Amino acid sequence: MGPVSFKKLLLVFLTGILFMSQSITVKAEAAYLKSKDVTLMNIGTQKVEGKIHLKGDSKQKQIKVLLIKDEEKKWYELPLKEGKFDEEIWLTMGKGKYTAAIMIHEEGRKYSYGPKITVENVGEVNPFLVPVKHVESNDEKIIQLAEKLIEDKTTDREKAKAIYDWVTGNITYDYEKFGKHQEGDYDNTYGALHTLETKKGVCYDYAALTASLGRAVGLQTKVVKGQVSSELYKGYHAWNEIYLADENQWIFLDSTFGVGGKKEYFDKKQSELSHSKQEEL
Repeated sequence: MGPVSFKKLLLVFLTGILFMSQSITVKAEAAYLKSKDVTLMNIGTQKVEGKIHLKGDSKQKQIKVLLIKDEEKKWYELPLKEGKFDEEIWLTMGKGKYTAAIMIHEEGRKYSYGPKITVENVGEVNPFLVPVKHVESNDEKIIQLAEKLIEDKTTDREKAKAIYDWVTGNITYDYEKFGKHQEGDYDNTYGALHTLETKKGVCYDYAALTASLGRAVGLQTKVVKGQVSSELYKGYHAWNEIYLADENQWIFLDSTFGVGGKKEYFDKKQSELSHSKQEEL
């Protein structure tokens, strides 16, 4: 082989090494998406079975997730631990294409877009059995309490009643938060875990905690929102429906009224007449 040919061969070889190293670098960088001091693991456009895994870190103090499917949108909290987040979010809006966008808090209720990923959900999800926003049925504290409450119960009705009895007997109504609502202030902390830790809440908190405890032990449980017109209260309200599989029926329960009314509102059919359902979560 002549010297010219050897030089050409060497040049091709070195060029190939350089190209490979650049490709490796590009792939490594593409493993994470970065925007506005937020780094998000890039799982790429892929098919997922019912849930999405969001992992990364943030220099921002407060971020959320905006989940978008078709025309429907849902917001989720994204807790940070030492600047890192690692959450699984269930895709409860059916099969199809989802976009998960990290939203960065600017001020007040204003958020801006950070990195985002897109996936295709190919799995069926029962929305009344999985953890969702404010219904943290996968939290260890929730699970331990729920399992303790039903440990000697055999039927779904007994399990549901044990949960209802505990919530009505241990959570007090938060009149301060209710007063803020009356003034149009909804910037408060809500949800099952917060209610369990503080032992107080408004109707939505009661319903979220009841749903979390039910779902934690495999009971399909809805958080229902709508209008109420009764001797106890008139206006927007939240309550629950629980499915009793061994009886093949959904039953109505209102743990908030169970406390405020000093009566039992568990499977109280006549009370359904005062509750007008508008949304279920």
